[in-house]
This record gives sequence, C-alpha cells and structure tokens, in this order.
Amino acid sequence: MSERRGKGDCAFALWAGCLVKELTGSSVPVRSRMKTSKHKYSVGPAALITGRTLLQSDVFLPQIIKLHLLHSYSPCDRGKLQVLHYLDVFMKRFPTTWCGTKHQAHLFGLKPFTTYHIHVVAVNNAGQVSSPWTSVRTLEASPSGLSNFTVEKKENGRALLLKWSEPSQPNGMIKTYNVFSDDHLEYSGLSRQFLFRRLEPYTLYTLVLEACNSAGCTRSPPQPVWTDEAPPVSQMAPVIQAVNATNVQLSWLQPINPNGKIIRYEVIHRHTEETVAGHGATTEDEKIVFTEYNTESNTFTYNDKSLQPWTRYEYKIRTWNAAGYADSSWTVAETSQTAPKGLAAPSLSVLSANPHKVLISWTPPAQPNGILQSYRLLKNDALYPFSFDAATLSYIDEDLLPYTVYSYAVVACTMGGCSTSEPAAIRTLEAAPALVDPPSLQAVSATQVSASWAPPQIQNGDITKYILKLGNEEYYPGNSLQMLVSNLQPYTHYDFALVACTAGGCTSSTSQSVMTMEAPPLSMEAPRLLVMGSESIEITWKLPDKPNGKITSYDLRRDGVLVYSGLETRYLDFTLMPGMEYSYTVTANNSQGSVTSPSAQIRTNPSAPSGMLPPRLQAWSSSEILVAWDPPIKVNGDIRNYTISLHKPGETGKKTFDFDASHVSFLRRSYIVAQLQPYSRYEVQLQACTELGCASSEWASARTLEAPPAAQPAPLIEIQTAGGFQSTASILWTGPKQPNGKILYYELYRRRTTQAHINLDLSLVYNGSSTSFKDDKLLPYTEYEYQMVEQKQRELRDSILAPPGVLLAWCDTDSGRNSESGDQVWSVNSVGRTPSSWSRCRTGPAPPEGLGAPLFNTVASTVAVVSISPPLKPNGVVSIYRLFSNGTRGTDVVLSEGTATQQTIHGLKPFTTYSIGVEACTCFNCCSKGPMAEFTTQPAPPSEQPPPQIRTVTSRNASFQWSAPQSPNGIVTSYELHVYMACPLNLQPAVKACSPGPTEVKYTGKGQSANVSNLEPYTTYNLRVVSYNSVGSSASEWIGFTTEKEPPRYMAPFSVVSNLSIIHIDWSRTFVLNGRLKEYALTESGRRIYSGFDTELYLPRTSDKTFLFQVTCITDEGSAMTPVIKYNAGEGVGLILTTPGEKDKAESKRAKFYNELWFAVLMRKIHKQPYARDRPPLVPLQKRTSPMSVYSSGETHPFETIADTSDSSSSVTLKRYTMHFEVESSACRLARRVGLADTKVPGAGSPTSNHSFRMAAGGRRPSQGQLSRTYSPASLHRSVSQLLSLYDKKTFDESPWDAILHNHRTPGRGLYVDEEDLVNVIKGFSTVTKEHTTFTDTHL
Repeated sequence: MSERRGKGDCAFALWAGCLVKELTGSSVPVRSRMKTSKHKYSVGPAALITGRTLLQSDVFLPQIIKLHLLHSYSPCDRGKLQVLHYLDVFMKRFPTTWCGTKHQAHLFGLKPFTTYHIHVVAVNNAGQVSSPWTSVRTLEASPSGLSNFTVEKKENGRALLLKWSEPSQPNGMIKTYNVFSDDHLEYSGLSRQFLFRRLEPYTLYTLVLEACNSAGCTRSPPQPVWTDEAPPVSQMAPVIQAVNATNVQLSWLQPINPNGKIIRYEVIHRHTEETVAGHGATTEDEKIVFTEYNTESNTFTYNDKSLQPWTRYEYKIRTWNAAGYADSSWTVAETSQTAPKGLAAPSLSVLSANPHKVLISWTPPAQPNGILQSYRLLKNDALYPFSFDAATLSYIDEDLLPYTVYSYAVVACTMGGCSTSEPAAIRTLEAAPALVDPPSLQAVSATQVSASWAPPQIQNGDITKYILKLGNEEYYPGNSLQMLVSNLQPYTHYDFALVACTAGGCTSSTSQSVMTMEAPPLSMEAPRLLVMGSESIEITWKLPDKPNGKITSYDLRRDGVLVYSGLETRYLDFTLMPGMEYSYTVTANNSQGSVTSPSAQIRTNPSAPSGMLPPRLQAWSSSEILVAWDPPIKVNGDIRNYTISLHKPGETGKKTFDFDASHVSFLRRSYIVAQLQPYSRYEVQLQACTELGCASSEWASARTLEAPPAAQPAPLIEIQTAGGFQSTASILWTGPKQPNGKILYYELYRRRTTQAHINLDLSLVYNGSSTSFKDDKLLPYTEYEYQMVEQKQRELRDSILAPPGVLLAWCDTDSGRNSESGDQVWSVNSVGRTPSSWSRCRTGPAPPEGLGAPLFNTVASTVAVVSISPPLKPNGVVSIYRLFSNGTRGTDVVLSEGTATQQTIHGLKPFTTYSIGVEACTCFNCCSKGPMAEFTTQPAPPSEQPPPQIRTVTSRNASFQWSAPQSPNGIVTSYELHVYMACPLNLQPAVKACSPGPTEVKYTGKGQSANVSNLEPYTTYNLRVVSYNSVGSSASEWIGFTTEKEPPRYMAPFSVVSNLSIIHIDWSRTFVLNGRLKEYALTESGRRIYSGFDTELYLPRTSDKTFLFQVTCITDEGSAMTPVIKYNAGEGVGLILTTPGEKDKAESKRAKFYNELWFAVLMRKIHKQPYARDRPPLVPLQKRTSPMSVYSSGETHPFETIADTSDSSSSVTLKRYTMHFEVESSACRLARRVGLADTKVPGAGSPTSNHSFRMAAGGRRPSQGQLSRTYSPASLHRSVSQLLSLYDKKTFDESPWDAILHNHRTPGRGLYVDEEDLVNVIKGFSTVTKEHTTFTDTHL
C-alpha cells in the first residue's frame, strides 16, 4: 500500500481486538469519526463488509497513541477490508480511507492545542458499526500570527505606549509577553500594552514582541520606531576666542543632547554700557546678531564686529530643532578700552583781577570708550607732570606770566589709550611790574639826596608812573628816571624804595639806604639823677634828640666843674655830702660841633631807721592771715609808711601792701591779708621807712585754715574680663588737685543713663580711704560712668538727692544712648566734700551672632574676592573679619583678615576647591564662626615641574621618565621633552671654543617617559620637561647628562701643506674622539715626531724630501689610525694616500749605515774607534713631554752640548752655548729633540733665523724658573744624549748617528759627509755664544 503525506496536524489512532469473521474474497471497510469538544466531526465512512453479508462484530474503543503532523491516504483494493476515514474540521469533512488489516491511522490537518473526539466505524457492503467516542487534545505549539505594535508617542519623545493584540494562532496558553528593545528585555508580562519610558528623544529603537507558551516562543519581525523630537538639552555656552576693542570672536559646539535634527543656531547678545565714571550701567535687550543654518559641522564660529569699546557683552547660543529650542548660559566678553573720542577743546577764563591764574574747564568726551582713568593738560604743547582723576573737570593754572598768551589742550586717557583735544588760547591780565631795581642814591648835603633809577626788567605792561617812597612819604617824579629830595635830616639813614606802576598794579623795589652828611647836634636833654645813698648820686643821660652825626664824646660837669669826659652815658659820683644839693650838665660833641643840656639838681639822702622786728601772724580763715607788728626799735625820724611783703615758699613772685599815715592799718599796726589759698603756708616781711631811709624785718610764716576740697580729677577706669565674658571695672583715682586740707575718705558713685535726662539709678558702690576699687556687678557691653562731686552747690538742669545733706546734679551729654551708666567719686575732708566729673566706660563685648556664609564675587586662579555680610547681632563693634578654611590637620587656616566686608584672598592654588568660612570678632576672644561655602579656583599654567630622571644612557640612546608637576593647576594635557647640546660638549684636555646647540623637541605626548635616540657618543646634553594644560605651560630646570664613550673613529685624511720654510700638518678634522683624548701621535717614516693634544704641527722645511706621515688618535676607549700620507715638499705633489706597509722597498733594504763606506771614512776623520767607551754612558732620555712645555718665544737657555773636533787632537773642545729662541714652534723643538736631519733650523746668519712660527693650539709655556735655569757642566752628557737619541731604548738596533744622517745623502756627494756639515747640522738648532771648555772625551 502506498502513502501520500501532506502538511498539517494529525492523530495516530490504533484500535485492536476487532473480531471479524473473515470470508474469502471479502473486504471490510471501516469508517472513523472524530469530533472536538465543541463540534462533532465525522472522521470518515467505515463498514465491515465480507462478501455481501453484514457480519456482527465488536469494535473496541480506539487508543490514541500519539499525535503526528502527518497525513496519509491510500485507496483500497477491491475485495479487501476497507476503512474510510472522515475528518471534520470547522464543520468540514475530510474523508480518509484505510484498507487492509492495519489497525492504525494518521490524522492530519489538526490544530495545535485543540480537543478532538474520535471513534472508529467499521463498514462493509452490508452495513457498518461504530466504536464509542474518545477525546484527545493536540499538543501546544509555538504561537504564530503575531502582529506589529501599535505605537503611540508620549512625553515629548521620552516614552512610547506600545499596544498589541493576541496572536492569531496562540497554539496554547500564552504564558507571557516579552518586549525587547535592541535585544534588551524591557517588559515581561501578560498585559498587552506597555508604557516604554526613560527613552531618548529622536532616537531609533528596534522593538520586537515575543509571545511565549509552554511549547515555545515566537517573535514578531523587528519593528523600527523613532521617538518624537524634543527641544535640545545642554547647549554649552559659547567660548570667547579673541577680544579687542571692537570685535569679539566666539565659538560653540553642538548641544550634548540635540534631541532631534538641529535646523539652526542663533547667536544672541546683549550688552551693558558703563557710565563715564564707571559706577553705573545700563543693559540692552537681547538681540539676535547671527543665525547659522549649516548645522552639519561640529564646531561653529562667529566674529561679532563693529562693537562699542569697553562694553560688557553677553552671548548665548539658541539651538533650534523641530520641537523647540534650548538656550545656553551667558558668556561674558568685555571689549577692551581704547582712546576716547569726541573730546572738545577746554574752556578758558581769566580769574577776576588775577593775572597769574587761568581757569581751565573741560567736559568729558562724547565717547569715553572705557573708564576714564585721568585727564592731563597740555600747556603750550608741553605736558603737565601730573594728572587729574576722572571726576575732576577743571583746574586753575597758577604762577602764570601776566599779559602772556597761553595755549591749553586736554588729554583724556583710558586703559586703552589717550586722545588730545583741540587747543584753546587765552591772554592773561596785566600785572604789576616785576624785578624793580632799587634806586641809586647820592647824598648831596646834610638835607638833600639825589635819586636815579632804571626801568623794571619785567614790566608786565606799560609803565604809567614812578613813585619814590621814603617811609610814609611819596614823591612823584612822573615818568622821569631821576629826582632830587630835599628837607632831610642831617646824618640820618633814609631808606628809599622805587615803585613802578602799570594798569595791572604797582611793584615796589627793595629799599636802598643813604645817609645824609653830618651837622652840629641839637636838643640835648638834662641828665637824670638818682640818689644812691647819703654820699653818692648816679647820673645817666641819653643821646641828643638830634645828634646829626656820630657823637665823639660826652662832658659831665658838677656845679660847672668837669668830672667826666668819655662815651659812657652813666656816671656814679661818690664822696658826696649827705643832705647836700648838687647841679649837673652834659655836653655832647660830634665832628661838626656840640650841644649842652640844661642843668639838673638833686639832694643826697639822710640816714635810715634800724631794729625792725618780724611781724606777728595768725591764721584768720582759709583765705586770710592777720598780720600785726611793732614800730622799729630805732626810728631815726618820723615813720612815713609801712610796707608788708608776702609770698609762698618756693615761689619767686611776691605781693606788697603799702600803708601811709592816712591808712587805718598804719595806726592799728595790723592788717588782714585776704585772697589766699586754703591750707597753704605763707611768709611775711615788714618794712618801715622814714625820710632818712627804710628798715626791713626778718620773714615770719603762717598757714591758712582748711577748706572743702576742690578740683577732684575724674577716675581712671579699666575694663577687665575674667572667666568667660563677665566684665569687671578696675577704677583708680587720685586725690583732688586742691585738697585744701587732709582727705579723710572717698565715696564712689555709679549711674546708668537712659534716654531720659533724669536717671534714678544712682548708687554708692564704695566708701573708704583707698584710691582704687573693683566693680564686678556690671552688665556686658554696657556703658558706665563714675564721678567725684564737689560740695559746692551748682546750678542744676536735672537734680537728684545725693547722700544725706548733699544735693547732686549732672548734665548728661550723651543722653541719646541706651544702656549707659555712670559712677561718681567723692573726696571728703574735715571741712567739706567735692565730686569729680563723670568718667565713662563700656564693658567688654560678646561673640557676634547670626553670621552668614561668605559670598564669592570674583574667582580667579589664585585670587578670590569675597563679600561678608555683617552679623545680625554683632554684640559689640566687629573689629576684624577673618576668612578661614579647613586645614589638612584639622585646624583652621586663616586666608585673609581685616575690617572690610569685602576681602581678597591671595595665594590660592589654581583649580582647587576650597571651603571658606567667616569668623567675626568683637574682641580677642569674642569670636564666632559662620557656615562654610565652597568655590573652585580657575585653572592656571602649571608650576613646579620636577626635572626628568635619567633611567638609562648609552652612547647613542637615552631613556627618561618624569613626574607630573607638583602644582598642575589644571588637567595636564601633554608633555614635551626639550634637548640641546651643552657647551663644552665633553671633558677634554684641550678646551676649544664652542656654542650650545639648538633646542629640539624630542617627545610630545601625554606619557611620562620617553626614549631619545640619534645621540652622539661622549657628548653632554641638557634636558628639560615642559608640561602643558589648557591655560599655559611650565618648564623644569635643565639637567645634564653625558652619553657613554665609544672608540675613536677615523673620518677624513689630514692635510699637509708647505711653503719655502715650513711644513704644516693639520689633523683637526680627521677623527671623531667619542671619548677622552689621551694623546695624538704623529710619525714620519715610522718614527714618532710628536705626541700631545694639539691638532696641528709646524715643521721647518730644510730640504726637498719625501715624507711619510701618519697620525694616531688614542683615547681611553681605544685608538684610530690614519692611512700613511706620502708628501714630497720639493715637487709640491698633492696628497697620496697609502697604507702603512707601502714604504719604498729599496730604501728599507739599504744596508745599515755603520756597514757603509762613508761611516768608516767619518770614523777615520775623527780618529776614533767606533765602540770603545772611556766615560760613563749617556744619560737616557727623560719621558717625553708636550712640545710646548719646553721652550717658547723670547727665551734664553744655556746649552752645553756641542763638541768642536779637530784633525790632530783626540781632545774635544766643548763650547758653552747660550740658546736664544726668538719664536719657535712646537714642531721645531720636537724636531730638535728627536734629531731629524731634514728639520734643520737656520742659524743666526740665516734670513729666516728670526722668523716667528705660529704656536700650535693647546701649547703651554714653561715657568720663569725653567727659563732662568742654568745647565751645569755635568748636564752636558744628558744634553748631548737628548739631542742625538732619536728613539726610545726599544730602538737600540740603530745608532744615534742614523737619526742625524738618515736621508741626508744628496746626489753628487755620494756617501761622504764631512765633519763641517755634521757640526752645522747640530749648530743649526741655536744661536751660539762660545765659552770654550776642553776635556778629554771617550771614544764614541
């Protein structure tokens, strides 16, 4: 049986135990029926047919084994058992037939999670039979038929209301709905709507709905959904890029949250105009100055032009999208100041009747273009040395010249510059002349003077008249320049002054004196006479009223007899008779004559009384003393008067009282002296006088009686605070200035005053003899008064009753004060009492209350301006405000203090947050603190950048690391590493001039380490680090490092040049040292001719020969060698580079000189055997030194080395030579020392003997001790040895003569060298002065 399968759900049914009587050739069709729990379904027709007979059979209930998703169908063959299957789905029947003996079937086309009722019907041709119904439910399957969300946009793009319907085919019980957004689960539940919140506006979200049952989950296709646009958020304020007087350039970025597509930006500004004085301001309305529609860029800029100078502009950015706009915060830009404009010329006016002053007034410029700092004035194009503030608009120019034209201009200045107005001119008024010279005076006679004068030097106008002044008299000569003055007094000084007048006034000259001629004196007064006693008279006289000249002498005559002649004006005449009358005249003489006075008469005195007793004294009252006396013991005549003299001890002045015979006290001989001071001691003396004289008594003393005290000083009050804020008044006082007796005790009164004039709060706080008292019952911060009062009654404005029997009063001068009080001290003696004036004090303050947090006006990187609000309850006078912050150790750090309520904090760290509080104090310990407030300082350039640290250094590379600046003052954005070559580059024996190399940036970045390559070996570099932040940069100190050494390196050949007398060798550019130089070695044909630190050498050219030069550089790390350079000085051939082994082979194969014929001839010539020795060996060479260390120019040395040979003697005559070197190079000395035959120095007679050779660099001169050293005869051997020895001991295989005669052969001379040439070679080293010394030499 074949099967056909299709899609759909099916049920597999099996039935068993079907007992059918089978017949041959019969078939039994079977029909099954199925129905759901809601509907009955016909599964299909079935019949049990056998042949054509209907058989009875039992059909059992089918068993549902499992559900399938397959459907099978097969037709039945005719004559066999046939099962028909009908399936009704949603009231439709789908027949299916099974044939044969198969007891199972697949039911297809079923729905998931659906209950079906199934039975089997067996059908044959005769009929059918059905089984009972059985129920079955298909299994669940994943839901299907999910639809998209229904989206409703909410909350301005911040939420989406999602709704959805059930799946069209749930295929089971829906357990949950899941909503995913961009693969993130946002909702899970059974509700079919969800408010998706906390979304970003104008954002694409991909939503997926998932429905789940027990069998699985099914998701809807992704559904993209855009949220609504919303107004932009977080638009940053614009950044000011550049500002000048008329332009502001700013830039801005996109908003942090655009919340939609930005359609435009608007730049809005407003500005504030300052007044001229800078104290007021007006603000303009907001204005859109620019709109940017190209919104695709990230950064936008705008340059606002044509602005007003010195104007505060505020800018903000308004960002628009389709939903609305957002404004940034304001950014302030202040255009800079510039020079004012519209400055008018000043207004000039002359002050009334003052030619030396001009009033200059001006108006402010029409356009100040800033805060006017000052005005300055130009007078006659000269700038005044001072300036005026902006509030000054006028100035009085003084000390001007009268009747002179002056030009003035005003200069107005701001911080941006100055502008000058047009000038204005004015002429000053006329004034009195200046510099009037005094007149020239000439005495004509005793009564006439001639005066003449010249016009004033500075007339200050037209001279209208002259006045000649003599004291109060004036003479008017008009415009004349001379005048004769008459009617003067003889021999009199006259002071004349000249007055010159213009329309502006008159000026007087200084006085000029003149004396008239002499005349006889006139008007001599009578002399004055004074009786000095009974036997003497004093005569005095004065000058004549009109001496008319110089008095030459006075003549005094008594009764016509000359008793005195001279220039004195006083004379005492002795030895006169008592009671006699005398007459005196005086004559005054001068050069022109004399005058005699009238006579004067006087009588001498009689004798005086004696024996006057002291007066009797009695204190009468506090201001009176009774004086009584007796007559003199010897009256010596009638008493005409008594005189009482009174004074206080210690005082110089005294009082006198005279009583003549008519006075009542004359008869009583007593008198009461009044108006004395109370309780004071007085001394009294009595004098009695007759016609003959007076007699005085001794002094007597007495004391006046006591009186009530007076002039009690006010007490001194000191407020003390002990234990908290309780104040104690320490009151000190002294006794009254006028105690008028003995003080018995003091009374101290205290009072408090109010606004009322009468204060009944008067209390006695102390009564005793002490002069101090401590009052501790006081209120804090309250004024008190203390007083001492007189007993004397005073006029009262307001009075109260004081202690019993005393009426007190005072006048409150500070009646307007509240909580004031006063105290009073009384001083009491036996007679009365007196009060002091009131003394005021105030008790100590308390800590303030109600102190607020500080306000920060301006915050910079290191400075902050802080405003302080006064405390609500000061509890005293706030003496100081302190700004403090919390320290790291828990203590407060005071940042600023002072009395002002606006203070500036200096020394802050940039980019740092500070917590600042205010402390207010009314006294030292009366302080309180307010709450704290925070602020953050602005960033500043970094500082204190530490220098970098060296990690590794090689010859070519170095690595470094560094730390961040100790004060970054912001966020460090990058670092730079600066490197340059130092000078000197390294430590070498010979110092050369150099200059530092350029600075290079080897690294730029945010890291704190770097590697530097491409360095030179053994070179000193300087290094520093520069750190940058958003504000500026900071550089560390330079540090040095030296790279490692390397072996020296050969770079280029050295140069060899020559002229007729010198060969110059220069290897300064041949080597790169890469280490510390030990020496340079120059060899010629393998022989070392120089070693040292010089880089050039001069050799004397003595013959045309071929040289083989080679230079070796030796450092502490190794050595480098140049190739051999073959140089022929005679032919002038250029440099030929060869290798060290390429010498002339023929020359190297020559026989040794001692094997040649010429040496044998030479030996025969000097009659010596070659190798016999009869003297000590030659002294070996000392260690070689630098060529410049031996001789220099202008030096003289004895040289004792040259032998003079003869043909017939075996003796050698040594000649003492003094070598005088004019100027000799290091090369010449080296050649002399090693004995090169070719480096022959010309002798004294040679044209080049005095030629000066340039000294090699690095050479040093010998000391003066070396120059003056004299060689002894014993040094001859050493000197000869040093001269002849060419090599060290290691080159012992050649004779010293090789060094002298090597390459000395010339064509034509063969092998013969005569002795004269040999000696000349040696003598050629020096200029010789011969001093012969003979000794017997040994055989060489």
